[in-house]
Amino acid sequence: MATCKCCAINSANKTNTHYLTDAIIRTCLNEDGLNKREKGAMFDVSSNKTSIEFAFQRSTSQNAIKDGLGHEANEEEIEAAKQNAFSVDYVFCSNCEDRFGEIERDFIEQILPRFRGNDMTGISELDFENNVMIRKFFLLQILRTSVADEKYKISHELKNRLRLIILDERVEESEIVSVPLNISYLNTIGGDFEYTKNNVGIAYLGNKQIIMFNDFIIQVFDKISDVAFIDFFGVNEKATIDYFTNFKEEVFRFKVFDPIKRKEILANYTRFKTRQMLEFYVNDFQKEFQAKRGFLPTRHELSIFIQEIIYGNRYNDFQRYSSERYKRLKYIYIGNQR
Repeated sequence: MATCKCCAINSANKTNTHYLTDAIIRTCLNEDGLNKREKGAMFDVSSNKTSIEFAFQRSTSQNAIKDGLGHEANEEEIEAAKQNAFSVDYVFCSNCEDRFGEIERDFIEQILPRFRGNDMTGISELDFENNVMIRKFFLLQILRTSVADEKYKISHELKNRLRLIILDERVEESEIVSVPLNISYLNTIGGDFEYTKNNVGIAYLGNKQIIMFNDFIIQVFDKISDVAFIDFFGVNEKATIDYFTNFKEEVFRFKVFDPIKRKEILANYTRFKTRQMLEFYVNDFQKEFQAKRGFLPTRHELSIFIQEIIYGNRYNDFQRYSSERYKRLKYIYIGNQR
């Protein structure tokens, strides 16, 4: 058996280890925003993907699956559903997972209630004195994601520092607070279903990476000199990026977006992702049309196809631009002709 990729000592014997804390992301992934395990129904909109992929879990309702896929799930899709979103098998060991659980419980029991279920209209920041507890929780998300997701990369030096912070209870507080960390909160009110409008995944902007963590947004930097403005759909501002980046702080500061500003950020990201997808689909459609018909589609044919994608009125934005729907439309408009 492989060695644990976190401690590098014990055997990696754990299965279904969530590298993004399940209790945080579950309401976003679940079909009705409910806090139930294995009911996930989600569109993966990580910005490194060239498609919007629908995924579901083993207890997801048949109606939700059919809405997302556009058809009844086949055997291959059902088998894939047995792997929970943002989880891995045989990457971590039991000892590390026990440590992860301690850090997660502290945050969920003592900090999370200050955020969820509260209307923060007009509030732009929240400050907490128990900064070490908060830092360990968010640094845990970064460490596990860097270990479990090969596309999410942090420096070797930072990864080793995070291992020390997470696994060694004797580590000095001065080391824990020396990692520049910026956390924003999207205040989500209006019922459980509102959480399904948030995102979970990794946004890639040039050489910068941001973790979308349901109602939290995580940004980390190797060192304080690396802190820089990242234009992320209205989350950051040049004038306040330093102010909201925690470094050697005594009080941990969260940037808060109230319900109205949260919706603006989500709308900005959705517009970006759907524009990205439309451009990809148009290029792919033309290539496949030419490959199967021997010539490019006329401007009129291409226009009809684009209109069909954009104005599928019975779909939400991510369903409208999902890879499954695109494949169905492409088959209708091109078929199997050679």
